[in-house]
Amino acid sequence: MIKSMTGYGQAAIEAQRFECRVEIKSLNSKFFELNLRMPRNLQYKELELRRDLQKQIERGTVSVFINVNYKLAEDKVNPLNLDVAEYYLKELNHLSELSGRSADQLFKSVFEFPNILSSKDDEPRDEDYKEVLTCVNAAFQAFDQFRIQEGAMLAIELERMVGSIEQKLEEITPFEQERITLVKERLMKELAKLPSEMADRNRFEQELIYYLEKLDISEEKSRLAQHCTYFRTTMQDVGAGKKLGFIAQEMGREINTIGSKSNHSAMQRKVVEMKDELEKIKEQINNIL
Repeated sequence: MIKSMTGYGQAAIEAQRFECRVEIKSLNSKFFELNLRMPRNLQYKELELRRDLQKQIERGTVSVFINVNYKLAEDKVNPLNLDVAEYYLKELNHLSELSGRSADQLFKSVFEFPNILSSKDDEPRDEDYKEVLTCVNAAFQAFDQFRIQEGAMLAIELERMVGSIEQKLEEITPFEQERITLVKERLMKELAKLPSEMADRNRFEQELIYYLEKLDISEEKSRLAQHCTYFRTTMQDVGAGKKLGFIAQEMGREINTIGSKSNHSAMQRKVVEMKDELEKIKEQINNIL
């Protein structure tokens, strides 16, 4: 069963303290590339989450967006840092006495001073992360199901294209004997132009047999048929994208050899059609995990 590297999935949960929404999407790539966006107070778990996602997704250019919206004001607002605030207030009172300026005017800017507010964004929240991870897993399930569905569609298309190559390989067969007859007739005509004393018919027959053996494509046809069968079998495996690419390369070698040996216009047209189908196969393989 093949999977597509292109996928999309999303999930949302409502916990007691917050709402969470996770979105996962991916495009095809030779390697694993992850763009992960998550709240700052959960980033202490980023490396762990990256490792888990890489194991599950394996390959592709992946974007994961985690959005957490807290419900309570106490979770949204940064609390006052009392120790720092008390220090600033003492200093402002002292400054007011020295400068003669009103303390009220100085106090208006107290919230602009550094560290007056404690940041909640950096506080680790293990309980929150457990809820968020549940949402991530749900989004991944939807994402993976999308990849399976896309993979099933790719499998149908690949099956059709491999079948097309096999059909064109069979269509070459009627031209093989015709090609040999044409080659013999052409060589006989050239031989007839030579003076009889220069023509050694025994040697000619030997050379003709040797030449026709070089044009024989039985082995190439057999290997190409085997590669097509192997391609179908491999499509049943999980994570077979790279392996299918190697098989397609071997198919291309056999098709090219058949083309170089064809020496017949109708056969060459069939070879061009097989090459066209093979290029389409290679394009689709780029989308397979």
